[in-house]
Amino acid sequence: MTRKLLLFCVDQDRLREIRRLAQRMDIEVVRIERPSYWQKLGYLAKMTNFTEESRVYMGAEFPEEMMLMVGFGSRDLDWFLAAWKETGLSPVRLKAMATQTNLQWSPVALFQELFEEDRQMRSDS
Repeated sequence: MTRKLLLFCVDQDRLREIRRLAQRMDIEVVRIERPSYWQKLGYLAKMTNFTEESRVYMGAEFPEEMMLMVGFGSRDLDWFLAAWKETGLSPVRLKAMATQTNLQWSPVALFQELFEEDRQMRSDS
């Protein structure tokens, strides 16, 4: 499976920087636009067995960036995150690896889950 980064709420300058890094590592970068936020993540990652939803997201943009890493093994993840840090790119707080479960979710559901997890971790520290 091709490794992919699905990016949400990322501006053009940051997108260029991330693409530069990903290209060196043979990772496809897909910027997901707001109208697609009701689609299943598996569909957005162009995986088979996922069909397009008829709903169009009309809500507000996410208040911060989000990234889903698709097709990454644990070694790939370590390698990618080390390279990310090495480039000096600021981190994306809301990020996840694709799983059988979250590929069934919409970006809206993933954002809510990651945002809540991040909020809980911050309040525990």
